[in-house]
Amino acid sequence: MAEQHPQVDFYKATPVAQKMAADLGINLDAIQGSGDHGKITKDDVQRASSANGGSPAAKTEPTPKAAPVAKPAPAPAAEPPAPAAPVPAAKPAPAAPEPAAKPAPTPADDVLESIPLKGIRKVIARRMTESTQATARVTLMTEVDATEFAALREQLKAQYAGPWGFAPGYNDLLVIIVANALREFPYMNARFSPDGEAIERLKPVHMGIAVDTDRGLLVPVVKNADKKGLQAIGAEFRELTKKARSGKAAPDELVGSTFSISSLGTFRVDAFTPVINLPEAAILGVGRIKEKPVVKDGEIVIRKMMTLSLVFDHRLTDGAPAARFLDYICELIEDPAMLFIARR
Repeated sequence: MAEQHPQVDFYKATPVAQKMAADLGINLDAIQGSGDHGKITKDDVQRASSANGGSPAAKTEPTPKAAPVAKPAPAPAAEPPAPAAPVPAAKPAPAAPEPAAKPAPTPADDVLESIPLKGIRKVIARRMTESTQATARVTLMTEVDATEFAALREQLKAQYAGPWGFAPGYNDLLVIIVANALREFPYMNARFSPDGEAIERLKPVHMGIAVDTDRGLLVPVVKNADKKGLQAIGAEFRELTKKARSGKAAPDELVGSTFSISSLGTFRVDAFTPVINLPEAAILGVGRIKEKPVVKDGEIVIRKMMTLSLVFDHRLTDGAPAARFLDYICELIEDPAMLFIARR
């Protein structure tokens, strides 16, 4: 899964509501938001302030007062005294299922190692939680014929490994393919505005590529990937990967991506569901290339197949547009020559 590096925090309250709450000394955690997806608005803060009498102290619910007991009439013939008005009983809350019992602490002798959750691992945990809670995730999976894609990579490797000083890889080619697709379908190169009230389609195409490091999963960013050639992308990606693994990557080299790719193709993984790298609209998961018997032109042949998983936020786009974007990527993988005639 792609690391969720700290780029732009997911806002639980609009900027106006945050400032108003800070000015009034009101704790946002005590307010239930009425905006889209539970976002706290300035009206919510105003209501909370009014309910507290303008004080930041938490509001205490008043105890319902019992109605006064009517005095009995002095004359015997009078109507009997009215009974005291009953205090309205609070409606019992629906019976909630009993919480599962917490597991007993692991015996100390059974713990091989206790690793504090801190640093990059803590950031990853927080960003993963934010992404899964804040997005309406949908996954589209498809199997694509990567035979020509693999052949092109082998041809480039044989021709340019020496002159370039590195062998062009699948990730390098995927960056070019996905950047091209984002230009064709700009609604996938998008995110929410900071206040959550608009969808922003972005001009630059900054490609994040998940990299496994000793510090955790990091996402170096190739800026303006749609304007760079294969050699430039390959050289930049290798330099960024080297810095990330040595802990020398600059902060701005790990933030600012508009779309991410997470590949487990070097492992025995056919398909997986990566987590969206907030605040992006989507992420592409890439599985390994594997020879399989398939039907082509009415005959069973052996082809090199690869599974792609497009995870997107349904709040920003719908299934059919996302499927068109994924289909275009598949077309470029199946026939890489289209890269030279595709619109840019």
